[in-house]
Amino acid sequence: MNLQSLTLAAAVSLLAGSAFAQTIESCDTSFAYDTPPTRAVSLFQQTTEIMLALGLEDRLIATAYLEDAIPDRWIDQYNTIPQHYEELPAREVILAENPDFLFSGFNSAWRDTGLGAESEWHAIGVGTYLVDSECRDTYPGDVPIPVETLFVDIERIGALFGVEDRAAEVSAELRTRLDSALETSVGEGLTAFLYDSGTDTPYSAGCCGSPALLMESVGLTNIAANVEGRWADLAWEAVVTADPDVIVINDAGWSTAEEKIAYMEADPVLSQLRAVKEQRYVTVPFSETILGVRFVDGVERLAAGLEQLDLN
Repeated sequence: MNLQSLTLAAAVSLLAGSAFAQTIESCDTSFAYDTPPTRAVSLFQQTTEIMLALGLEDRLIATAYLEDAIPDRWIDQYNTIPQHYEELPAREVILAENPDFLFSGFNSAWRDTGLGAESEWHAIGVGTYLVDSECRDTYPGDVPIPVETLFVDIERIGALFGVEDRAAEVSAELRTRLDSALETSVGEGLTAFLYDSGTDTPYSAGCCGSPALLMESVGLTNIAANVEGRWADLAWEAVVTADPDVIVINDAGWSTAEEKIAYMEADPVLSQLRAVKEQRYVTVPFSETILGVRFVDGVERLAAGLEQLDLN
């Protein structure tokens, strides 16, 4: 059994008689719990949706930051949560909520400009968990993030809240769907540019983040596969030189697909790209490009979009 397996095995040990005690590893930190959290706050949409998928909305007292819309299948659960913050709140705002657990989808939450270091929350008895894909020591900019990080999160959160059976069901369903989607490799032989945001400089997928994994999962070749980092600032000249077969467009509240398409089609140079002239676009919501419970939705959506384009 390897170290990761031992960590997971430790994470899923729960009730012994009437006692509850476990330590959950989170990147380079850990926190010991005497009871499952009852006043959790999810930070960023990815973690909110993990909680909803596990049926843990009753444990959430607040959520923070939506990148796009909550899917219809969870919207009723989402609406039962007492507080929704549009942005990441100030530390004092979260403190006033009297939380016992903070669950973050990005390590930016723990910066001084965010909520402060995890150790500061631990010191006052508040547990924290950062999704496994955000462990920068394990997955620096030159190491591709594996899809397995998603299942690590589901198992650990399921164990912490005592819903291991539900976590196992969610993981099994996602694995089955992912395996099915991976069988087609509909993008094999095609090059792709992922357009996240930006006009003067396009922000795109680097070699080693979840957006690159998304494209790789359907067989696409990322035109920025040789650029180190999870994300990459590209030059438009590089996109023009690559002249990709397809453009994968990240659809987010801060930069919509419609805005990006309009920009490319109005630009005298970009409008001459084959993918723009022939409207070879596949739009994927931002939440489906990161390693949350909707990542498999993104793989399926991208595969279906490529099949509709029928480029092979």
